[in-house]
Amino acid sequence: MAIKLDLTNSQYGVPFAGAYFRIVTASISRTRSAENRHSVMMDVAGYATQPSTEDTKEVDFRRYHYPLTEVEAKTGDTFLAKCYTWVMAQDDMNGSEAV
Repeated sequence: MAIKLDLTNSQYGVPFAGAYFRIVTASISRTRSAENRHSVMMDVAGYATQPSTEDTKEVDFRRYHYPLTEVEAKTGDTFLAKCYTWVMAQDDMNGSEAV
């Protein structure tokens, strides 16, 4: 699973058409809040193109925090598939597509 998104702005001052994003961390933690007992922290790395090795450095990085109930409400056969669906629905990923 991965996400494709055209980056019009980057930390390098140049756009990256068809940047390749993937979830690199998805962790669940228990919180003190009775209303949102479990929270998800997710790291998403973006690359200029699909990395050919694990040593490829990202051109973009995003971290999300949200209630577990939000990801569980998304469509997908697995937790990770639901995470990708959730990420693609975020405002900063507008226009993204699954690859």
